[in-house]
Amino acid sequence: MNKKLNAFLRILTAVAAVAAVVFAFLLKGKMDAALTKTAWAVTDAEVKAGKDFDARMTSLSTVSALLDSKRKSIADLELAKKDLQADVADKKTKIEGLTKANTDLEGERAELTRKRDELAAQLTDANSKKDGAIAELATAKEELVKATEKAAGMFTKEQLAEIETKATKAEEKAELIRSKYAALHGKVSLAMENNPAPFGFPRDPLGEAPKPGEAPVANVAAAVEAVSDNVLTNVLALDAKSGIVAFSVGEANGIKEKSVFDVKVAGKKVGRVVISSVKGALSFGQLQPDKELDLRAISNAGAVSLVPSTKLASN
Repeated sequence: MNKKLNAFLRILTAVAAVAAVVFAFLLKGKMDAALTKTAWAVTDAEVKAGKDFDARMTSLSTVSALLDSKRKSIADLELAKKDLQADVADKKTKIEGLTKANTDLEGERAELTRKRDELAAQLTDANSKKDGAIAELATAKEELVKATEKAAGMFTKEQLAEIETKATKAEEKAELIRSKYAALHGKVSLAMENNPAPFGFPRDPLGEAPKPGEAPVANVAAAVEAVSDNVLTNVLALDAKSGIVAFSVGEANGIKEKSVFDVKVAGKKVGRVVISSVKGALSFGQLQPDKELDLRAISNAGAVSLVPSTKLASN
């Protein structure tokens, strides 16, 4: 019995030894594998694990806290990343808005450039027209100066004095005729028992006969002054080339500078005149180049009627 037990114990011991050898071999293999797989921990700057198994296992025990710290850092970085992404999206939206605004500004600039070019062209055209107008004005001034000089040189002082003398004599002669007519009219009127219009003749030779019951005209000069629609005058001088004419009426007859009159002979219009200068009993005018202008009729008539014209004088 003891022999069997001893044999069994020996066999069990041998098996245990073999198992221990196998376990030791397997354990060594696993340790080698673990050391191989954790070799990175030796070179890692944060873990700094030892080369032997125990030191390495001790160092690896701190990896959990290190991982937790890394995970927290990663979470913080993720949040920061989201904030940055939101900031990027906001900046992208702003950039798109600025791009649109820039596009709109480019369009407005193009439109303003077009308008500027258009206005520049209009300004150039206006300047061209202005230069043309200035040139025309200068030419007109030169022609006006020449015409003025020509008009001034048309009559000498002696001629002007002669014209004024003629005008004065014509005025005196007219007044004498009027006074004689008035005296004769008065005598005939008294002879016919104060008839205001004997034989139908008015007291004023240039006025109308008073109607029955009206008082006779007392002031011949006042009656003559009242005749403003039709002024009878003598043509003292006429220059056919320049159209300048001198009349024997002036301020005393209501003639004013720049007045415009139709010139009539026997009721027929033979021209239109613009008065340029007026003296007491003398006035000068410029005949206008109308289709009705008849210089020969004016020159031959000697006496013409001046009727205020409804047309405006040209510059």
